Amino acid sequence: MRNYPCGLFCCKGSEIVSEKQYKTEYKGRKKIYTDVPKINKDNVIEVLNKALIAHRQNASQIQFLINFEKGLQPLQRKKTVRKEIDIQSISNLAHQITEFWLGYFWGNHMAFVQKSDKHPTGSSPKDSDSAITLLNEMYEAEDMERKDQLLAYYLEVCGTCCQLIDIKRNVADGDSVFDWVTLDPKYSFVVYSSDAYEKPMMGVSFSENEDGSKIYTCITDDVVYIIKDALKIINGNATKERKMTFSGRSGEANPFGKINIIEFERATDRTGVFERQIDELNALNILESDLVNDVAQTTQANWWGNDIELERDETTGEIKGVQGGQWILTKTNGNGQKPNIQALVLNYDYAGVLQNIQAKHDGILERTFTPRQTEQSGGSTTGATSLSSGWTATEAVAKKQEATIRSGYRLRNQLALIAIHKSSDVPQGSPLQRLKNSDIDIRPIRQRSFDMATKINSLATMIQNQVHPRIAMESIDYFPNLAEAIEDSVPQMLEYQKMLREKGSSDSKAVDNEPNPDIKRIMSDSSDQVDNSPLKDL
Repeated sequence: MRNYPCGLFCCKGSEIVSEKQYKTEYKGRKKIYTDVPKINKDNVIEVLNKALIAHRQNASQIQFLINFEKGLQPLQRKKTVRKEIDIQSISNLAHQITEFWLGYFWGNHMAFVQKSDKHPTGSSPKDSDSAITLLNEMYEAEDMERKDQLLAYYLEVCGTCCQLIDIKRNVADGDSVFDWVTLDPKYSFVVYSSDAYEKPMMGVSFSENEDGSKIYTCITDDVVYIIKDALKIINGNATKERKMTFSGRSGEANPFGKINIIEFERATDRTGVFERQIDELNALNILESDLVNDVAQTTQANWWGNDIELERDETTGEIKGVQGGQWILTKTNGNGQKPNIQALVLNYDYAGVLQNIQAKHDGILERTFTPRQTEQSGGSTTGATSLSSGWTATEAVAKKQEATIRSGYRLRNQLALIAIHKSSDVPQGSPLQRLKNSDIDIRPIRQRSFDMATKINSLATMIQNQVHPRIAMESIDYFPNLAEAIEDSVPQMLEYQKMLREKGSSDSKAVDNEPNPDIKRIMSDSSDQVDNSPLKDL
């Protein structure tokens, strides 16, 4: 920790910024570090209080981003002319970007499947498939889709989010043996070691009571500390008071033997999906608001007259003002000057303004790798359409995001397996008892139905060419529950491949260096568009 003249503190890995700066600059949530080699009852309160300094900055930004996505986007300029007409149009493109990524990347939950058919000696080839299916059923019993959607929302908007796994005490029939919750990132975080390994040192979750007091749950690898108001440990065995400390208890043993709070990251810089474009989103709101205000001001225009005499009321003698829907009567004065009267408006180049708004709109979508929902041109092939509308770039970025998020799921599966092994409600001899984290492959199933025909043809071709069905089904990323689909379909596919091999050995029609004529596609796909293209001979 460093003490700066301004009175603020900075942990390693974060730069000091002023109150004004950190509220307006959004560059990702700061990772929280500690220099202590081990957290125990003597230093846990000190570590917690130092970590809370950095977390409060993160929490402030998280709340801003959540509000921004909901549409709380005040214009970044004040209207100084005709203040009575001040329409603030908020396009809220941030919500559209968030909803797209929630549907595209997170529309189907992560699939947990067996990595391969290579098993330890003496085990059944079906054990891991059955165990992974049972693991998926436990996740589903814990309402995996809803909890992962909440995780997805926090990750896409805020950049980070935590989940907690615990051993379930009372297990009913059909229930999972572990509890699992998604934590609000404003009230949870993980503290890491400040060395090159960045090992998780402590997971923290807290809540606020009605009287304003706060209860912090601080979890290390071996102990769980319940701390009130970040001042005093209130659980575990009583300990002797020591000088300069407030801890009067020792905490309780952690049954996991590992921190069971996992911090997920959307990207390496821990930013939200629209966070880098906040300035552009604000500029788009200003453009749209100015256009709407101009239309309103034109409708309610001021009038300007030159060398005119307005009509007077015959009763009162007062000059009649300009009124909508009425003629204005004027008289030429005696000096030979011509009267002139017109609406006082500024003629906008509306076509140019609309083009600017559309360009700003499309630029934000492009920089957040959100494809256009409608194609501007016609007659394109599937590949050209995917490239021009942004789907190809979106998929490339999704693959990168997938690699970052997988580490969180891998750690979560590890904690779930620890809970399974320690639970007395898992029957002896269950395949789950032999399941290892290294047996599980984590595969997101994204919403890519636009090339469904190509996927089906690819699967059929690989099966007929004797590619193992597991590899073929994993390659096309089509099945929402891949583990269940493999368990139900692979035996029949293997029988089908065996039949093809037997037929090929007895009556082979294939010619050397030529494709087997028995291998046919199921239906037409995007490859046919190349052959049928009028430009193929150019």
